[in-house]
Amino acid sequence: MYTQTHVIMGAALGGRKPRNALAGALGGILPDVPMLLTLLVLKLAAIPDPIIFGILYWQEWWQRANAIGHNVWLWGGLLLLALWRRERLAATAEAIDRWSAIFVFALSGLLHTLIDFVTHREDAHMSFWPVSRWKFMSSVSYWDGAHHGHVFAVFEAAMGLALALLVFRRFGNGWVRAALLLAMLLYAAVPAYFIFT
Repeated sequence: MYTQTHVIMGAALGGRKPRNALAGALGGILPDVPMLLTLLVLKLAAIPDPIIFGILYWQEWWQRANAIGHNVWLWGGLLLLALWRRERLAATAEAIDRWSAIFVFALSGLLHTLIDFVTHREDAHMSFWPVSRWKFMSSVSYWDGAHHGHVFAVFEAAMGLALALLVFRRFGNGWVRAALLLAMLLYAAVPAYFIFT
């Protein structure tokens, strides 16, 4: 999935509490941060896309960065810790709220990882690293039209727009609404970039 969908999905998971919605949005974006920062640096260095996606993406350092961000052990472990702390050890309302936000953060990161697990083919991540370097090559790609990417893109855009509208209605904050409008515009801008470049 595209990063903005993971972010919107995470914010929606957070419910009506702003703290939880923010935690969910952060959990939605964090697995992609290594890739986004790498792309930013490479783009600023004027490296062309065929080199970025045809050669550099496959280098061990980039594959490991993706493996860390999309790690089932990391996100699952944090989710279990937050659940345990929230349910068993939290004695005050403040502690429960804090661990609830961490729970939403971890759930959003794990959901991101699992969705990417089933929507990546050759570009799959090592989701069980460092225990295993195995990659699941799904029959569905979120971007490759030869593997249902066009159909998935329509589904993803519809779901993302619906979730963005849901979050838009929950929060009247101008900054939140501006960020959601930007995310909705990305559903047209990201595919347009890959089509016209």
